[in-house]
Order: sequence, then C-alpha cells, then structure tokens
Amino acid sequence: MSSPDFARTLHALISGSVATHEAVAERLGINSTDLRCLGIVTTEPGLTPSRLAELADLTTGAVTGVLDRLERAGFVRREADPADRRRLRVQLAAGRVAELGEYYQPLLTRLGELSDGLDPTAREKLATSLESFAAALREESSRLRVAARGGILGDTYTAPLGEYEQARLRFTSGAPRLAFGGNVLGQQVRAVAESAASRLRFGGRIGPDELLRAVFDGPPPDARATNGIVSMRYSRRLLDSRSRRALVALNPGPSWSIEVEGGITDLDGDLSTVRLAGLEVRGGANHLRLRLGQPDGTSRIVLAGGMSEARLDRPRGVATAIQIRGGVSHLRFDGNRTDSVSGNSRLQTEDYATAMNRYEIEVSGGASGLTVGET
Repeated sequence: MSSPDFARTLHALISGSVATHEAVAERLGINSTDLRCLGIVTTEPGLTPSRLAELADLTTGAVTGVLDRLERAGFVRREADPADRRRLRVQLAAGRVAELGEYYQPLLTRLGELSDGLDPTAREKLATSLESFAAALREESSRLRVAARGGILGDTYTAPLGEYEQARLRFTSGAPRLAFGGNVLGQQVRAVAESAASRLRFGGRIGPDELLRAVFDGPPPDARATNGIVSMRYSRRLLDSRSRRALVALNPGPSWSIEVEGGITDLDGDLSTVRLAGLEVRGGANHLRLRLGQPDGTSRIVLAGGMSEARLDRPRGVATAIQIRGGVSHLRFDGNRTDSVSGNSRLQTEDYATAMNRYEIEVSGGASGLTVGET
C-alpha cells in the first residue's frame, strides 16, 4: 500500500476544516468571521474588544461590528470592567454558547476515537505536528492579510500601493528630549539631551505592490495607512530608554510629503528616487543628512526646533532658496561658506525665481551647522 501524498492530504485537511467551520456558522445563523471571533472569546473570556481585534487580526471598527452581531444573536455581552468602568470586557452569554458543543462534539468524538488507536509515542508526535501546522497556518494567514491590506508582520510594516498620485508619511518619534540653544561668543549653539535615541533612515528595498515598507529595531510604533497617508507614531514614555530605529522605503511612483514630529536623534538616508512635495522636521534633530531627488513644484523643506548638524544634497542644477530665522553657526551653500549667520537671512540660486521645480528651505530655531550642496 503506497503512503498518502503529504501535500494532498494536508490540502484535504485544510479544506475540510474550512468547510466544517462554514457549516457550523450557517447552523448558528452567523458568518464565518463572527464564528472565528466567538471561538477566540471562548478560549479567553473577559478579553477587551481591542484584544479581540489583535487576536483576530481585524481592525477595531470591524470587531465592533462583529460584537454587535454576536450580541444581537445572544452569544456574547459587553460589560464594564469592574476595575475600570471606562473599559469594556467581552463575556460569553451562557444560553446559545452551548450550541457550539452540540455541533462540534460529534467531530471531536470521532477524532478522539482515531487517536485512541495510536500508541502514546505516536499520539504525542501527532499532537506536536498538529501544533506546528496550526502555527504555520496562523503565520501564513497573517502574511496574506498584511500583503492585501498592510500591517505589521514581525519587525516589518508594509502599506499596499493603491492608485495614489500623492502620498504622505507622518512620523512621530515620541522620544523624550530637551533642547537647549543660545549664542556664545557670537556663535549659535545647540544642545539636546535625550533619554532614548530615535533614528529614521530612508532606504532599503520595496516591492512593486507596496506604497511603503518599514523595518523596525526596538519597540515598534503604532503604524497604519489610510488613503495614501501612512502614520507611524511612537508612544512617549519618559522612563523608556529603549532606542527606536526605523528603516523606511518609499515607492517612487507618488509625489511624497514627509512630516517628522517630536524631535529625532538621527534623520538620514537616500530620497534620490522620490519626487518630494515637501519635508517638515519639527522638534529639532541632532543629525540630519539626506540625499534629495527632484522636487515636485516648489518643495518646501522646513527644519524647525534646532539642529546640531544638517546636510541636504540635491541633484545638480536644481534651483534652491534658503530662509534662515534664528541663526546658523556655519553655513555652506553650493561651496560657498559663511560663518555665524544671525537673525533673518535669505540666500538663493540665480534661477530660483523662474524655476518651475525648486526647493524652498526654511530653518528656524538655530543650527550649529547647515550644508546645502549638489550631487
């Protein structure tokens, strides 16, 4: 007797599981997603709606709809948490939940009879294999969902491409920091104290069907994408000394606007393949070094809150203006060096007024050093 084909047997097992799940949902009068969530609640009674969303890999809005339907059908109820009345807990409603056992018990009985025919060692190996299969299925379903609608998988976040002519990245560092500035012997000086380093670097690979891909080192941010706007927000914890690092790749198709808020230790990388509509860095930065691509119209670059060292390199021949408010200790603009620029100053290339695509750079809050060059 030949051994069964492993792949075909596994496919039959998965198909049978899905068919059984759908059949039970139909008998209960609910859809398969609601039944899956109900199963999670049975294994973890009293969980919060946000916890259910996490375990079911659904949005909080989708879980609200699931719970509304399950509550109307008499399977669950939402109750205020006795420890915090502002928070809800999901509890099983005893009445209809018993029906689950009626539909699943015959199957469980048959599976038990099959496993009884195995010796203890074979039964243990089978249980271990099934646990591994279940873990593989969970990982693959998460990967497929992330590929379709975006999300975090491990240390990587992706946002699906969509048909966007314009896109926006909003990055909030959340790093506790204090910035100090002043004028010492005619020189503008900046100093920044941080309890946790925060770093954002542009670069890395991106798939053709991805709007953005980010790889995180350290605690991940709350990342989400809506209508071409990708937000990454780190929570601010004063006693959290863990460094935050993000490597972000942008799809070169759309025109990008980038906003960095909350201050950052290092901001660097390569944006040379990206059409840049604008860049704002608010809250200051210790070190900034970016290679820019072509501007899309008048691309405003705003550096506010103070910089220790900043360098921007643009493609050769791109018209550029620099507006300084607050002073710069050392300024280099296309090879020309100026020390101790104070107050309000403006410099620009000769062709700036007539150029269609150009960079308008605004610096406020002071900077120890600023270099704007060409590549």
